[in-house]
Amino acid sequence: MTPDLETDVRPGTYRIDPRRSTVRFTATHVFGLKPVDGTFTVRAGTLVVAERPEQSTASAELDSASFTTDDKRRDSDVRGRRFLAADTYPVIGFRSTGLARTAGGWRLTGVLGVRGGSAPMVLDVVDAAPAGDGYRFRATALVDRVAAGVTAGRGIIARQVRVTVECCVVPSGAG
Repeated sequence: MTPDLETDVRPGTYRIDPRRSTVRFTATHVFGLKPVDGTFTVRAGTLVVAERPEQSTASAELDSASFTTDDKRRDSDVRGRRFLAADTYPVIGFRSTGLARTAGGWRLTGVLGVRGGSAPMVLDVVDAAPAGDGYRFRATALVDRVAAGVTAGRGIIARQVRVTVECCVVPSGAG
């Protein structure tokens, strides 16, 4: 379903509900071997929906130590200093810089902060729907992990990582 932010979402300030939100990713091996699927936990975030959707803003924080796949050894390695350095950089952040209507819906541009650096990120909003007391959004992106500062594993892990954000927001005053 292509979301219509002008009619489907009420203007206001919303906070991300971490219990109902997650970030999923798929990284592939450079030789096309089995893809690796995993998740990050969402710590917090805010969505401000403006009367004119193009003026809306979003920010989110992920817990870098929550990196989880189906392999505990790999998870520990990726959370370590060679990749995410979760002990030193516990937060992966996103801050929007723009929202624009596209032929297929909406595109949210912003800055992804990883390991103390930053890189541009583009999210395509693919779904927006009412969910209880707030809304559920789903967006997809391709992240250039090397541009984002995760440079280890260049000969093993493909540069592009597919990301799906599933986010539930509630009015900022809601408990």
